Amino acid sequence: MPIPCENTLQTPAASFCPDENIWVLTNVSLGGNRSYFKSAMRDDSSEVGHAAGPSLRLNRISVEIPRGVVAVLGESGAGKTSLLNVLVEFESITAGTVTFQPPQGITPKLFWSPPTHGLWPHLTVIEHLSSVSRGETEADKELIEQLLIEFDLQHLRSVRPGSLSLGERSRLSVARALASQAAVLVMDEPLAHVDSAHLGLYWSAIRRHCDQTGASLLFATHSPEAVLREASYVICLDHGRLSYAGRVDELYEAPETKELAQLLGPCNWMSAEDCRRWITGCDAHPETEICIRPEQLVIESSTEGIAEVVAVRFAGSSSEVDVVHRATGGKRGRTFIHRPTSRTALKVGDHVLFKVLMLFCAVLFAGCDHGAPTLPVTNEAYWVIPPNGPRIPSPRGMTVSPAGEYLVLDNAGRLLVYDESGELKRQWWMPEYSVGKPEGVCVLKDGRIAVADTHYHRVVFFDEEGNFTGTFGELGTGPGQFVYPVSVTQDDEENLYICEYGNYNDRAQKFRPDGTYVAQIGSYGTEEGQFQRPSGAAWFDGKLYIVDAFNNRIQVFDGNGKLVAILGSSDKISDLYYPYDIAVSQSGELFVVEYGAGRVSKFDRSGKLLGRYGTTGPGRGQFMTPWGLAVDSKGRIFVCDTGNHRVVELRM
Repeated sequence: MPIPCENTLQTPAASFCPDENIWVLTNVSLGGNRSYFKSAMRDDSSEVGHAAGPSLRLNRISVEIPRGVVAVLGESGAGKTSLLNVLVEFESITAGTVTFQPPQGITPKLFWSPPTHGLWPHLTVIEHLSSVSRGETEADKELIEQLLIEFDLQHLRSVRPGSLSLGERSRLSVARALASQAAVLVMDEPLAHVDSAHLGLYWSAIRRHCDQTGASLLFATHSPEAVLREASYVICLDHGRLSYAGRVDELYEAPETKELAQLLGPCNWMSAEDCRRWITGCDAHPETEICIRPEQLVIESSTEGIAEVVAVRFAGSSSEVDVVHRATGGKRGRTFIHRPTSRTALKVGDHVLFKVLMLFCAVLFAGCDHGAPTLPVTNEAYWVIPPNGPRIPSPRGMTVSPAGEYLVLDNAGRLLVYDESGELKRQWWMPEYSVGKPEGVCVLKDGRIAVADTHYHRVVFFDEEGNFTGTFGELGTGPGQFVYPVSVTQDDEENLYICEYGNYNDRAQKFRPDGTYVAQIGSYGTEEGQFQRPSGAAWFDGKLYIVDAFNNRIQVFDGNGKLVAILGSSDKISDLYYPYDIAVSQSGELFVVEYGAGRVSKFDRSGKLLGRYGTTGPGRGQFMTPWGLAVDSKGRIFVCDTGNHRVVELRM
């Protein structure tokens, strides 16, 4: 059933819950004196008292720490350990209050793993786990054995800490915390001494425990990779002061300062002047300062390039490129960080252009939406995506069948079939889904369901009940071949149109109903009739509408592939920001979901903007990286709110 808009969407334990706080800190300061160790396990909630200290390691921190998986991030000396010490009452604060309010009914309420591991020298590995375990049921005993296996400690069960390596002690410290089954786990640099090859496996065990038990985890780290991979919420410290508290994805995508941006990895920090000087087509607001991540920056060789490459340094998943601006005679230069591919490998002397992809446009052009009419949404409800094991997958594509069924693709590789009330009727899996997930779905006129199986370079067909009936396509750039197919639509004569991108093979292909290749529509580029990531597609009234995502426009073709119109103006009101999907109502109105702006826009077929709804975020009237949408016969709009793991139903 749909969840009413005023209710909170169900989330796994790994997601933070901003309305359920574990700690509340008010003007907390910490001096230099240290108190005695109290206990790794705590069974009561209380306020921390006051003590004097000669210097401040925490300086007037006020923050609410929510339930879920929360990271404390900062450079060495930022105050991460000091904060955790205060939260577990290992140290007494100098000023302020700390209120601990854990979930009720679970004992122990808290378990702490300090940076020194806090192991007991006289106990063996198995005794460490047994001593903190409830030990009341067979399940408790099975948990201990499972932890020994998951953290590669089973062969060390009779060994004491003095004979363990640092990595083994680190694993034991984490396993002991999980064995406690505490409601709240606090870990200071967990798995700090574990080799990188096995780090992911041990973090998976932590994540699985939190998901299965509902335990909250607060961990301190200096690793941006750990924060991005494991946490939903992050607290950033800088010399004992709070510099950020909020969602990890928001800090990554739109940090307020260069210093905050760099906490989560390399970035290109650019002023408005920088953007206008270096980025093709940029018209930044004068007060703009923007973080462009390496994966968002495309550096292309071009004879018309504005810059010349003077040095290239390979750095694994990214490269540093030193360039000078040709217009200044080489007197103005800077370094850019990007993620090269075999098609974009650069060498000294190349002339290059710079383009930006993905999310930052909504920030870069903040304020450009002034004057746009608002869609008159009267009701908003959420359709639940069913769990896949311990996690909630994200919807990627959606369509409505003539029979009134609502088909949703998710990134678990499933096709979910709902009725009009939002009740899940049935589901099935793609034939393969381990290397990537499908993105586009269409119900054909003969009743078959066609799915763009993106990362398997093909189109897959099912019958109405989900029985696999066949495929066509293979990896390649020739006729009838695909790189990354992302959408499927059908015209009145039952011809199929498949949009794809990748390897500069951005195009649409037309096929007869039996899969016979007919023609190619478009190619890679920015000119009329060319594409940069053609995404959603829709057929209506003899016209093919294709969303040209990275060119921020909709291109319209006739059935022969002739370009007849381009929708998307430059009036700063109706501009599109990375549109990803399109649907057409029965009356011919165009609905477009914009990945970059977190909104739905409505146009007439001439391209006139009729209204907009939504901003970027997790709440009501907000979308996080929306990917797909559909419109039903009743005029209801359905948005695949990918980043928020839900389908949003809008009524007007």
